[in-house]
Amino acid sequence: MIKKLVLFLLIGLILGVGFSKTTIVFWHHEAPAHRVAAFQKVIKLFEKENPDIKVVQQVIPWGDAWPKTLAAIQSGTTPDFQFSIPELTITAYQAGALVPVDDIIKEIDEKYGYIKSQLAPYKFDDHYWGVPIWTMPMVLLYRPSYLEKYLGTKEPPKTWNELLLAAQKITLLSSKEGETIYGIGLTAGNNLCTQEQVYTIMSNIGVEVFDKDGNLTFNTPQTLRAVEFYKDLFKFSPPGATGWSWGEIEMNFTAGKIAMMPYFGGLQKRFYELKNFDLDGVLQPYPVDGKKANLIYPNDVHIYKSAVEKGHLEAVKKFILFMMRPDINAILTAEMEPGSFVPVTEAAQKSEHYWNNPIIKAFKHLNEVIIEATNYGTLYGFEHGYAANLAIGSISGANIIAEMIQKVVTGEMGVKEAVEWAEGRMKEFLK
Repeated sequence: MIKKLVLFLLIGLILGVGFSKTTIVFWHHEAPAHRVAAFQKVIKLFEKENPDIKVVQQVIPWGDAWPKTLAAIQSGTTPDFQFSIPELTITAYQAGALVPVDDIIKEIDEKYGYIKSQLAPYKFDDHYWGVPIWTMPMVLLYRPSYLEKYLGTKEPPKTWNELLLAAQKITLLSSKEGETIYGIGLTAGNNLCTQEQVYTIMSNIGVEVFDKDGNLTFNTPQTLRAVEFYKDLFKFSPPGATGWSWGEIEMNFTAGKIAMMPYFGGLQKRFYELKNFDLDGVLQPYPVDGKKANLIYPNDVHIYKSAVEKGHLEAVKKFILFMMRPDINAILTAEMEPGSFVPVTEAAQKSEHYWNNPIIKAFKHLNEVIIEATNYGTLYGFEHGYAANLAIGSISGANIIAEMIQKVVTGEMGVKEAVEWAEGRMKEFLK
């Protein structure tokens, strides 16, 4: 009898019969096939090292992220964890669905060294509620051949005045030759893309949506100056850009219709596949009385209370720590979306696994600039190293800054009137 029992147990060990696995489920919003494949590659590697845990990815398009997240919270059907951005994490937190992740942040920081600017958007009410996995810094992308042809130099502009003059000169000189190449690529659609570009300009002179105590401080001379500069610069952007978003600006830049633009570095993959290496970048130009700064969008993982209720928390923590290992994080950044998804720890940023990626190597200087930009990055509402007022989630979601710019560049409002309008709209979300 004992021999039969031992034999049964051995067979069970071999076949996995009678031994339960912990299955953890996560949502992400990266629908392109190559991103889904990168996630699955990471999952496969994790499961090989952790045969007692099964990981399931589920893709929820960004357009459905908010309603499906809130519906899942209300119905008690949340996944164990979700990839997110600050606004969505705040939404889930305000719905009372999250657990703090201070211990995970501490462990990752001790092992790999977080870039401190990446933690700011996830600290509120004295705790961290999201674990940054990768980040997205904006820099000034440019086509070196266009600068050389129309400006007589490969050196990109370093100040606001230089940027404005360069955009004007490229636009005017190229139009005289019969084919207009627009000096700058800016959007003015009522969307997040516009909001990101506008805030990159605003960050150069220290615009703050809230002060450190959470008071609204948007309507300031600095904001007026930034909006005025965006308006002037927009004159040398393609005329249809008043309604553009990511797709249109990326298509036109890749097609050679735009010489420069503040943007994420993810176009590298497209240029690489086209065997076009006429692409580089520099830190966002700033005024002589301004500072090095740029928008940065850390993407996080937040953990739902349901993971605790199901007894899955330790398995989730194990997977998160696995993703932050430099060799694995390189898959989620350099392999998944080179130049757009960037490591958030010092160890991962210096890792040979990251820098040996063929696309990262092909645009080495640009990627060095992007990595440097993570040190200067900030995000609207988180300028003080934490969320000074949680209303920023709703304010951002309403695209108020983008709508303000659209009103200015279309002539519907003057700069002063538009900034006053924007602050008025923001006040509607304050509690």
